[in-house]
Amino acid sequence: MLLDKFLPKYEFNEIHTVTVDAIPEHVFIAIKELTPAELSPIIFWMLDLRNLPARLVGKTPPSVAQQSKPFLNQMYEGGFLQLAEETNSEIAFGMIGQPWKLTGGIDPDIPTPQAFLDFDDPAFAKIAANLAITVGGDGRTHCSTETRIHVPDPNTRRKFAFYWRIISMGSGWIRALWLKAIKRIAENQSV
Repeated sequence: MLLDKFLPKYEFNEIHTVTVDAIPEHVFIAIKELTPAELSPIIFWMLDLRNLPARLVGKTPPSVAQQSKPFLNQMYEGGFLQLAEETNSEIAFGMIGQPWKLTGGIDPDIPTPQAFLDFDDPAFAKIAANLAITVGGDGRTHCSTETRIHVPDPNTRRKFAFYWRIISMGSGWIRALWLKAIKRIAENQSV
């Protein structure tokens, strides 16, 4: 997996998978072209709730408001970095930050995948995720997302662990809804 190159060592992770009745090419197109309008509004409510403290102190994060622009592209504009892409197989993306801080903490400048790999400040969490497409032995297509978080410093890890306990269920729900939308779009292309 491309994800292994960017974050082989991690202390936290989460994986979600869905079986899709479509060819890998249709799943990949769905991943790339899915727009916010095709996602559950619950996702945006949850993201707005998470970003409320930052808004209250005037540190307003970018909003996912452009309903016709691909969701993945908006994620890149909102702070995630595209790390790598293998057509019809996997897209890896990541960010480095301090999400346990109410206002999001400091945003380090990470302009390239190499800068992501080289970053090593222990006061930050390194987060990498992917959307991957595989074909099982039964010939069925599977789409999965895995999120990995590396927090090397024990003190910082304790702060992140508390944050993770609070948000992990909502975070998992967002990923499950995202996969459900990808499945729906890919299967509609196949009809």
